Formats: sequence, C-alpha cells, structure tokens
Amino acid sequence: MRSLALGLALAGLLGCSVPAPAPLNDQQAGQAARANTDLAIHYLRNDALQPASAKIDRALAQDPQLLDAHLVAAEVSTRLSRPDRAERHYRTALAIDGDNGAALNNYAAFLCQQGRPARALDLWEMAAANPLYARQAMVLTNAGDCLAQAERGDQARHYWRRALNHEPTFTPALAAMTAHSLSRGRLDSANAYFSRYTASAEQSPDLLWLGARIAKADQDAERYAYFVQRLRQAFPLSEQAVQLSE
Repeated sequence: MRSLALGLALAGLLGCSVPAPAPLNDQQAGQAARANTDLAIHYLRNDALQPASAKIDRALAQDPQLLDAHLVAAEVSTRLSRPDRAERHYRTALAIDGDNGAALNNYAAFLCQQGRPARALDLWEMAAANPLYARQAMVLTNAGDCLAQAERGDQARHYWRRALNHEPTFTPALAAMTAHSLSRGRLDSANAYFSRYTASAEQSPDLLWLGARIAKADQDAERYAYFVQRLRQAFPLSEQAVQLSE
C-alpha cells in the first residue's frame, strides 16, 4: 500500500499531461530487446516463469528478428507446457539463421524430449558439421544421450566416440562412455574411460557414484569403500548419497 500511495501522489503532482515516450529507433529497439532477453534468461535460471515470459514477449515485440529471443521464448514455452508454441519459436529461429549451432542444438533437444529422435539427430548432425560452431563435442554427446534414452545404446556409443574425437577431455562424453561400458560388462573399458573422466572433471556425486559402481563390479571392496566414503563426506545430501542410506 505504501508504494501505491506514493504512485498516486506522484501522479497528482505530475497531473494528466504526461507525454507518451518517444518511439525507439531500430538501434535502441535492438538494444532494449537484448536487455529484455538477458532479463528473461535471469528469470529462467531462477525458475520465475511468469516474469521471464513477460520479458521475452517484450523483447520480441521490440525486435522480432532477434534469434536469441526466440530461443529463450521456446524454452519458456516448453517449461510452460506449450510445445506447439515452443516449436514455432524454434522454426522461426532457424528461418532467421538456418546454420546457427545453438538453434540447431536446442531444437534438436526439444524434439528428442518430444519423442522425435530421427529429426533431432538430423539437426545435431547439421550443428556438428558447421565448422564455425565451436561446440561439436556437446551436440554429438547430446545426440548420444538422446539415443541412450531411447534404449539405443550401441548407436549412442558411436556419437559419444565422435564427441571425444573432437574433444578428448569432454567430460560428459567420457562419463557416458564409462557408464555404457559398465552396463555392457566391459570393465577394462569402463576403468579406462573412468580414468580419463577423473583426470578431466572435478569430483561430483555422479563421478563418485560411477566410481563406486565400477569398484563394486570389479569386486574391489577397498576402492568401493573409498568412493562411498567420499560421496557421504563431500555430498551428504546428494541423491546418490541418499540411495546408499536406503
């Protein structure tokens, strides 16, 4: 009520002849659109969907050709369970720039979530083939993860290996290859990939849990105890540590 009263008081002081703001020129509109897009991203990171939606709608009104704004709008729409609207924004982003790696990757991830892996793989291949896009390892790993979710692990391995050919220390691909090798009972391969994984990544619940699983499969009680102890000490509230207590 205090802020409302202040607002009314200011309105009384200013009277009724407040001039309308001057329209923005193209440069100003573009800058405002980017600022509103950044604000929408900030809200998204904090799961504040309503203000994120309002800011990104404002950004698109200011600059309908801002590709990043369409990508953010697509993510907002996805989180609001509006897949048709999300797909329209992804299609618009690719109409603006059909070679944009981020647009190809994000749209592919969306399609995978929607149960359309074939088209998703096409888009990830397009992103990986773009020499100007610096995140080939990421998109190839995403393609592998999508196939793994569809229980096509052997095909997924092909993409994870390609990711590691691009970037030998890319930890998500190393973790995926470690887990895949373990699931197939290839313990030598699992240990080799896990060694590379631990050399490139900081300790995390996922890493320690994976190490514990490998040690258990190897029947290495001492090593298993080490990973379990580290997990409980360093990440006592993690999902993995909770599973150990059940």
